[in-house]
Amino acid sequence: MRDLTSKITEKITDEQTRRMAAGLGLSLLVFGVAPTLAPRTFAKLFAFAEPDTETASMMRSVGVRDMAMGAGLLATAASGGPYAPWLLARVLADGGDTVSVGIAIAQGQRHPRFILLGGLALAAAVADATLWTLARRAK
Repeated sequence: MRDLTSKITEKITDEQTRRMAAGLGLSLLVFGVAPTLAPRTFAKLFAFAEPDTETASMMRSVGVRDMAMGAGLLATAASGGPYAPWLLARVLADGGDTVSVGIAIAQGQRHPRFILLGGLALAAAVADATLWTLARRAK
């Protein structure tokens, strides 16, 4: 498996990696809008209970986090700057989101849309880690 992964990653150029990172940054900007501007709608979409004021505030905070990290990643990747640290921050953030959802699932939360959110976080963490690995090899 490692040999296959090496063969695939060797074919991806540094410029392609930079473009993928910029695309991820743009995606984060877009994804962060919903919990920031409409936390109740975001909660409903992913089967959270109707958020009280404090929970809506936390959802907005996560949305702002994603938008800020997306803007930083997009700006540095698109301008030729050092974007690997932004990707590492995403690995940690999405990894933390994955663990948090996993804990909730272990405690009984089984709604399919909530589980989907955890799957999205896990897929994002894997994509982040892959891009971070590729970005670190760039010259």
